[in-house]
Amino acid sequence: MDGANNNELQQYNEITQEIIEKIKCPYQVFLEKCTVEEVNTAYKKALGRGQKEGFVPILVQADNTLAEWLGILEDESYSKEEVIGKGKISGKDILEERYAQYVEDYEEDFGSSSGDNSASEELIGVMEDGEEINYLTSFAKFSGEGIVETILFEIPVKNPWEVIAWMPMGGWNECPEASDMMAVCRYWYEEYGAVPAAFSHDEVEFLLEKPIEDEEMAWKLAKEHYAFCPDRVDQGTRNGTIGEVADSIRMSEVWYFWWD
Repeated sequence: MDGANNNELQQYNEITQEIIEKIKCPYQVFLEKCTVEEVNTAYKKALGRGQKEGFVPILVQADNTLAEWLGILEDESYSKEEVIGKGKISGKDILEERYAQYVEDYEEDFGSSSGDNSASEELIGVMEDGEEINYLTSFAKFSGEGIVETILFEIPVKNPWEVIAWMPMGGWNECPEASDMMAVCRYWYEEYGAVPAAFSHDEVEFLLEKPIEDEEMAWKLAKEHYAFCPDRVDQGTRNGTIGEVADSIRMSEVWYFWWD
């Protein structure tokens, strides 16, 4: 759809309507009866079409908290161009600084009880037990049946990282603020082809054409994933190690992040 027609909007829930009216881009809505596979197929088709037509698709969950945050898009003082300009800072430097700080904090919290190994060595672990992730799933219901109502937007930008100007989430707890998130998105896209694909108020998923199979690169990325989102390790793994994330990276086309 090219706009928010009032009659057509009425078939969607109120949160979906509110998000559509704030983002103001062409869209397609997936109702709760749709499957994760259907949404993924539609997204990938839109991604290919966007490369020819000059847009970048994103999937946005009908999330009440996110809908409230997106009110900033209606603020006269908010400038998408200004946010995009701030995204030119080094995403790599941001991740290196965050990683050093989180490892230092981890050593302070757990160093005294780590035995013969340093706490950071235990945090890093070994490359094993990773989960293969090849579908975008942040919009799936926890019950495993159907999805939360979800919108696929066509964002009128040339570069994938610029979608953050339309989706300025973050800046709370350990979730990077929008300018830092954009810088990281740019870095990961330029280095690895990772496209920011799906959003809720506390989740971001990236899609790649193929997994990063090189072990050395997977280790480097796993540390960057921890820097970007410590909960990816602390609450998103069975072993609580960066090595488990590295193992997942080398077999997965999707990178999933959730901030508690």
